[in-house]
Order: sequence, then C-alpha cells, then structure tokens
Amino acid sequence: MVPAGHWTTTGAGRTATFDRDSTAVSSTVYGDLELTTPVRFGGPDRTSGTGSVLLRATPDTADGYAVNLDPNLRTARLLRRDGGRTTVLAEVPLLLRTGVTLRLRIRARGERIEAFIDGRPVIDVTDTRYAGGRIGLNVFGGRTAYQDTFVTAL
Repeated sequence: MVPAGHWTTTGAGRTATFDRDSTAVSSTVYGDLELTTPVRFGGPDRTSGTGSVLLRATPDTADGYAVNLDPNLRTARLLRRDGGRTTVLAEVPLLLRTGVTLRLRIRARGERIEAFIDGRPVIDVTDTRYAGGRIGLNVFGGRTAYQDTFVTAL
C-alpha cells in the first residue's frame, strides 16, 4: 500500500479510510484489460471520500493511469502520472453521490482507455505512454469501498 491507510474487507467490499491518499496495488502486471467494480463513496457516519482505480501503474504508483471519481468536484477524470506529476487527460462533469453505489467498468486496449459508469460511456481517450503495469484501488480524503473487483486480461 502506498502510503498508509486503513484497508479492510467489509460488507461493502474492499474498503479504505484515510484522510490523505492511500492505494492498494496488485502484484500482477496487466497490459490490455477490462476491470469492473461497484464503487461506493463515504460511510455510515456521513464521511465523504473520493477514489481512483489505477491501471498500467508502477509498483510505487508514480507512473501510470488513474480513473478518478470525485463526488466533491462532481467529476470523472482520466489522469496520467509521470514520475509523480499528474496530467488530466479527460475530465467529465458527473453527479456522483456519497452513499450511492455505482458500477465502474474500465477497458484499456492498446492506446485506447475507456471508462463507463452504470453502463454509460464517460471517458474515451487515446494515449501511448504506458502499455502495461499494475492495477490499484485508491482512497483519498475519506472512505471508499470497492466490491467484487474483477480484472480480465484482454
């Protein structure tokens, strides 16, 4: 995990709570992939939180892509990290609510990265920087839960 944070398995799924930034990173390396996961922000105590799913990332998460979902900014974004520096590749206004589960699907095939929320396409970007790496689940500034996360190599 990068850095600390409190990750547990709850009825809501793989859940993290942290006031800053924490990511659980896989040990498996993927190139082309499809990932699906229900995501829920916040907790029963009215906490908020944002989350990202990393793909094609380095083990330290300094490089790679992240599909970022932020109920506070009301956006879905595709971010690229290069040596820890973040570039926004796409940003879409989207009503995301704390306490409501949404279904996220990400497909990365070749240079194309797509993200769908509840079956609706929200991001479709072509970028050539990273072809493979690890996946990760991220929480920032609160609580985020990922349930039944499935990754399929394409």
